[in-house]
Amino acid sequence: MTKLYLLIILFALASCTTDSPVVRNQIVFSLGKAGGGFPDSLFPVFPNPFNRVTGDTALTIRFALRDSGTVTLLVQNAIGDPITQYSDSTLVQGLYSTTWNPVASDGTRLNAGLYFVTLHTQNYINSRLVNIEENE
Repeated sequence: MTKLYLLIILFALASCTTDSPVVRNQIVFSLGKAGGGFPDSLFPVFPNPFNRVTGDTALTIRFALRDSGTVTLLVQNAIGDPITQYSDSTLVQGLYSTTWNPVASDGTRLNAGLYFVTLHTQNYINSRLVNIEENE
């Protein structure tokens, strides 16, 4: 009887599929300076405007946390569709930064246009507008 249950479980696992997208462009932040004394803030994203033709290769995103806690950073297009997201519930207080190649989660380059970079913490929400001029 136990062998039959094991066979059913193995068959069920073998027939499972997932529709989860493969993430090709994750945002990973590094802690530049630990400690308090910084108010929650999202600094201007640069270079802005972004233009690959002039040699830009990535956007720099920086923020500060006054307290440890949950952080979500969301990149959206002008109509609010999510492009990519970073979320972590264990960031300690301090200054954080990353460089982000402006491509969608599926790896496709973003079209020229306006995009929002939004930082959400427990007590703070702020967005920065980014203009992508050429991304070919």
